Amino acid sequence: MKTLKLTSRPLINRLDRLDNKITELFYDGEDINKLSDRVVIAVVGSRKLSPYGKHVTEDITKKLASAGVIIVSGLAFGADITAHKSCLEAGGITWSVLPSDLENIYPASHRGIAKSIVKNGGTLLTEHPSKHIPMRHDFLLRNRIIAALSDAVVITEATKQSGSLNTARHAKAMNIPVFAVPGPINNDLSSGTNLLIKNGARILTEVEDIFQKLDIKPASEKVNKFSADSIENEILKCISNGINTPALLSRELNMGFIDIQSKLTILEIDGLVSQDSTGNLILV
Repeated sequence: MKTLKLTSRPLINRLDRLDNKITELFYDGEDINKLSDRVVIAVVGSRKLSPYGKHVTEDITKKLASAGVIIVSGLAFGADITAHKSCLEAGGITWSVLPSDLENIYPASHRGIAKSIVKNGGTLLTEHPSKHIPMRHDFLLRNRIIAALSDAVVITEATKQSGSLNTARHAKAMNIPVFAVPGPINNDLSSGTNLLIKNGARILTEVEDIFQKLDIKPASEKVNKFSADSIENEILKCISNGINTPALLSRELNMGFIDIQSKLTILEIDGLVSQDSTGNLILV
């Protein structure tokens, strides 16, 4: 675990927008001071996404990441994890602000994605030292950091009770633009985003709405995907030879089952491996 010291003026300016100033953060991955001149956009929303919300989150995030935007979110279920995965799939950089300490990633089921974030040039951030079990208020406090790090906040789908509206309130208090995706008026999962729009949030119907507001010039070339490392290449070779389950791979490569699962998660994110209808691993 490393301690983040605020050394770049852009980063200091962002976090100085908080009422209760942060003196230090703990992190794993890249020092975000090095990337503080990049555009950073938060993509958050409901923990339960409809197919519409999932599609919108994936589409917006991939287009932002392909334009060189850093995506920040909270690693939670639903919109957060969809944004992180989509950013990685587009070859982008993503930051995750955690309600827990770095040794006890929350939720635990997203540890594989957390490792992928770090491996692919991103950063895990928290204000909590070791052995911190997240409490209810930690999730709301985490939201203020997500907002402060951002040049804009995007809410893709949310109910009126969603914690992402708390992120939007923090952003509004710091004069950070808030974008919300509209949804059907009879769908509770869109009631929060529709309310945000009614109360002054910018309506988001295409990613160009964000590009225009923040004067982002999309990159002419897409960011390249990260290539597989040597162990991942061995896994790919095994799968091509019919060794197509995590258990078989673990025995063949003499690796721990959890380590194999972590590598498979990365390969799935990179679009190199998927599962067939029987659950066996196949090359894409």
